Amino acid sequence: MLYVHCIFQKFNPTEFFEDVLIEREYIECTSSAIQALTLFMKLHRGHRTMEIEDCISRAVKYIKDAQNPDGSLDALVACGYNYHNSPAIQKSCEFLLSKQLPDGGWGESYLSSANKTYTNLDGNRSNLVQTSWALMSLIKAGQAEIDLTPINNGTRLLINSQMKGDFPQQEITGVFMRNCTLNYSAYRNIFPIWALVKPVVGGFHLYVVNVYFGAFESSVNLTKERTAPKCDLSLYV
Repeated sequence: MLYVHCIFQKFNPTEFFEDVLIEREYIECTSSAIQALTLFMKLHRGHRTMEIEDCISRAVKYIKDAQNPDGSLDALVACGYNYHNSPAIQKSCEFLLSKQLPDGGWGESYLSSANKTYTNLDGNRSNLVQTSWALMSLIKAGQAEIDLTPINNGTRLLINSQMKGDFPQQEITGVFMRNCTLNYSAYRNIFPIWALVKPVVGGFHLYVVNVYFGAFESSVNLTKERTAPKCDLSLYV
């Protein structure tokens, strides 16, 4: 099949787009479909259960088979997999941890898409959106139960990078067709806030997040009482 793809690509009329003649499966789309179906099963128990479970099972197999030797890609936590019961999740966590930068963040260049290998931003700079993605993946996978230090380091970077409410606009994070980039300007506020209120070890970190969008400004204090100890904000400043 790969040979056929290569043959068809020779008819590609563009000089800078890649994979435009052959439609392939995508990890991101498959992951989104798994998460949607998993949520549907929770909300509508008993409706076409066997069909949905079969679909999810085949999608999970595709993702596992598509995992790179270095452990990159992770889309299995929606199906109940975590660090303790999935070698694929363990490899994915190890991959993310291996890319964490000295300041606690992550920063991947758009060149990764063209190079087809993980490429850091120039100067090994961190990107707050990508740092948020990595933190949410590690938290969801159960990394906090193994070692909370990497998550604390990334969290400290997010908090200390906040400006007068919102977060700075940084490098472009959207890439398609290997060489084309997209700027999602709202990501800089959405994902850091989302990462900061993610539950950790059965409880919630306690954060005060100042959100500023144009004329709208508010303070959001998200807390939840659980058995886990509350987070001391002084540790992150």
